[in-house]
Amino acid sequence: MTVRTLDRFPLPPSAVRESAPGDARENARENALENSLENSRERTAPEAAAPPGLRLTAAQRELWSRPGREQGGATQVSATSVTAAPITAAPITAAYREIRGPLDPVLFAEALHRTVGEADALRMRVVDTPDGPRQRPIAIEPPGHGFPLCAADLRVTEGMGETGGGDGGEDPEAFRTALTWMRADLVRGFDPDGGPLFAYALFRVGDRRWLWYRRVHRALLDAHGHRLVDRRVAEVYTALAAGEDPGPSPFGRLADLVAEDAAYRASPARERDRAYWRSRLAHPTVGDDDASHTSSDHHRHPHPTGNTFHLDAETTAGLCELAASVRGSRTGLLLAAQALHLCRATGRRDVFLGLPLPGRTGPAALRVPGTVRNTVPLRLAVSPDATLAGLVRQADDAVREARAHQRYRRADLRRDLGLPAGHPALAGPLVDVVPAVEPVAFAGAPSTLHALTPEKTGEGAAVTFRFPSGETADEGLRVDTWTDHPSEPQEQRHALHALLTRLPALDPHVPLSDLSLVPDEEHERALREGNDTAVPVPATTAIGPFEARAARTPEATALVAGDERLTYARLNARANRLARHLTTLGVRPGTFAAVDLPWSTAGVVALLAVLKAGGACLFSGEGEARGKDSHAIGGPRAAGPYGEPTVPVCVLTTASTRSACSARSAEGPRTVLLDDPDLPAVLAAHPPVDPARALTPHDPAYATRTTNTNHHTVVVPHSALDNRLRWLQHHHPLTPADRLLLQGPSSPDTLAVEVLWPLREGATLVLAAPETGETGTSGTSGNEAADGRASGCGADAPAAETGPDDRPDEAGEAGAPVPSPARRVREHGITVARFDTAALRKFLGAPEAGECGRLRHVLTGGEPPDQATADRFTRLLPHTALHHHFGPPEAPSAAHRTWAPEGAAPHGTVRPVWNARLHVLDPALRPCPPGVPGELYIAGTPLAMGYAGHPARTAGRFPADPYGPPGTRMYRTGRGARRRADGGVELLAASDPDGCQGPTGGGEPPGTAPADGAPAG
Repeated sequence: MTVRTLDRFPLPPSAVRESAPGDARENARENALENSLENSRERTAPEAAAPPGLRLTAAQRELWSRPGREQGGATQVSATSVTAAPITAAPITAAYREIRGPLDPVLFAEALHRTVGEADALRMRVVDTPDGPRQRPIAIEPPGHGFPLCAADLRVTEGMGETGGGDGGEDPEAFRTALTWMRADLVRGFDPDGGPLFAYALFRVGDRRWLWYRRVHRALLDAHGHRLVDRRVAEVYTALAAGEDPGPSPFGRLADLVAEDAAYRASPARERDRAYWRSRLAHPTVGDDDASHTSSDHHRHPHPTGNTFHLDAETTAGLCELAASVRGSRTGLLLAAQALHLCRATGRRDVFLGLPLPGRTGPAALRVPGTVRNTVPLRLAVSPDATLAGLVRQADDAVREARAHQRYRRADLRRDLGLPAGHPALAGPLVDVVPAVEPVAFAGAPSTLHALTPEKTGEGAAVTFRFPSGETADEGLRVDTWTDHPSEPQEQRHALHALLTRLPALDPHVPLSDLSLVPDEEHERALREGNDTAVPVPATTAIGPFEARAARTPEATALVAGDERLTYARLNARANRLARHLTTLGVRPGTFAAVDLPWSTAGVVALLAVLKAGGACLFSGEGEARGKDSHAIGGPRAAGPYGEPTVPVCVLTTASTRSACSARSAEGPRTVLLDDPDLPAVLAAHPPVDPARALTPHDPAYATRTTNTNHHTVVVPHSALDNRLRWLQHHHPLTPADRLLLQGPSSPDTLAVEVLWPLREGATLVLAAPETGETGTSGTSGNEAADGRASGCGADAPAAETGPDDRPDEAGEAGAPVPSPARRVREHGITVARFDTAALRKFLGAPEAGECGRLRHVLTGGEPPDQATADRFTRLLPHTALHHHFGPPEAPSAAHRTWAPEGAAPHGTVRPVWNARLHVLDPALRPCPPGVPGELYIAGTPLAMGYAGHPARTAGRFPADPYGPPGTRMYRTGRGARRRADGGVELLAASDPDGCQGPTGGGEPPGTAPADGAPAG
């Protein structure tokens, strides 16, 4: 039977005929009920003073909203209705009860119809009146004559008769068909004006297996009311099956429940409850992720997703024994476990949970099916020095107090405190602990309840713990989880399972910070996942492969700057002569030289020359380059963690660049003016061959200032830079046919990605002109540094011998705008380019972006592109790969991510590069299991040597790696992260202001956009 045939249809004619005698009895009860309600209204108020019908309880008013009624009550699957409802987002509740055993569908229909007649709440509709909504009784037709019951036998082959029997065979296809129908039925609406506001179905899916489905508006019944109704249906059915009278209804009157609710709201008890909750929720602490939740309703999903797992009987018994051993309850233990799980998952120590309570305090109210249930906030302090035993007792005490004040509505409390919807203090995960109770059985046939919608009535997630009972008493604890945040990783639910499994084996009296909540094998797996990155690389420096390339392909084009073309031989010769000159000034391995030049031919030559001389390039702010905030250098060069202060031996610049800056200190480093007219003759005296140098992979390659609050200088060795370049070539291979655009500012990323990478691999480096709206010549960026005669870097021949290839590029007349990045990429045939996020968006916004068909790779650093930008990129350039490189200055480009067109990986998920390891650790430096957030540590070859002149800070931020080879270190990023099941690492918010900041850890202070080409790290 297909789903299309499963529209509403009545029971078979036999059921209608057999039910007819019972219909008369139900009609009589119907009239009696209406008379009872009318009498109740007459006793409570004169007819002229109040319109006919009962008032709504406070809980009903929260659930009954005009947007919900306009959608027919099906708003839990409508994003618009979810946000429109004033308090809650799910006005219906749906579930099915699985019945295993023989069942007579005719008797079942009669039992259900009788019970509906006994439950006042189910026989109500809600109407608008001048004084607000009112509940009025409606007539409920018998089965077969309008009663909302759908019944069907979905078995492919029938068994041994209508009342069951057979061999108990299952029909999986029938079960799937029924489940599909039920899920589709969730979107069906109710008629709020005509009613009824409920619907039922009964499906036969096996010879001895039945599914009783219900969908009810939440304004009619809460969870306690559903339990009363379910139990009464089973009781009536059992009596009818035995040929006995079910007896009088055990239910109380709805009018009494409404009157009790109204009396409470006008009583001093409500004021006392209000004062208690205001005191209890004073000064809630809110983290960064809380603030994002408050304003992230657009990330919520209208279809809450559920997940169920079971603990075995042994683990469940262990949890019960653990609760008894600390003199706590099972409820307290599970609440403590959920609080501990939430603390580990979010890093918050001030944990708020939602505790659902029936809202009924007297025995009479407990007998009335209706809606008065309330979810109260449960606040628990999960401090590192607390113990599990103490947390259980804290939870028990909090529950005890909450029950005494359970009738004060959470919606009222939100208004009292002035908190927005979604604030974590009132939208924490709902945690419901259902104790073992007598099972609901239908004439001996046991049943199990399965929720199709969560029982939650707030904004957060929901967890239900159900202890086994009856025939399932030998089974273990069942845990149902719900979330309306689809981005929440499934690993977090696995983490809850792992925590519950681990708890019985833990010592409840040791501090929580010392508890290992996952088994050792989980720790080992967390360390291995995604960190199998060991790749042997040659022990070379970053500059050596460029020299080898120049020797192999001397006549290939290395650099293009407008009309200027430099072969590898000419570029290498210029850099060699300048390098030999720098060695006479003291540049050698372990020293630093600052390059203070705009990008030009001279700038490229200067960087290569510093590395060829064995020195390290110093990228820094104006103050440090000019000696205003520098340290004197001294002592031998470091081979391990770098603790020596740095100051450049010299600063390579030009007169025009120098004049644009403040005057230099007399005590500062020596200045080398590359446009000095006397410099070409000095360089011509040096041979154009590679200089000898005692340079090793452990020597510094460059140093750069961090952009966090401390502004320390980070020193990075050749080994880290060379490893990065070799990984780049392996994952995004360049060929001699590639052309790479040099457009970023002078930075480590530009040195690595836009200068050294293409020049090591035989590709062509193309210098960009300033962006549109700026003026000047494209090759010189407004000065003459590109001209070898003016800069003194054209020293592969004397100044007088300079040929036409050395003329500076003239992009146009002075003051004329230069092309946009997209146009430059198109016109120069660029195949590889690098942008920061802002520049990438600007590039994609240009009309020429879609015409850059030769682009093979685009690399990003700094702030990662959002998914919308990535999707736009793949639409415009479907054959171009988009890559993001992540890493703070202390571990540059230690991780990466390549966007797929479908965007399968979550935003911010990265993987380590060669010989790098990403550790997600808890405060005790234990690996966090997948799905559990911790702090990101980076280990391996990409690490910097340390902070120049700050050995103590270096030791603090680069602790020993307990999971690496002896003597290795790791860098504490200060960034939150969590590992995914596939081995990737999802980046979260920064937790340490001195660590890496911003979504990529590029070191930018919060709210500061990185500059074009800023270190991605």
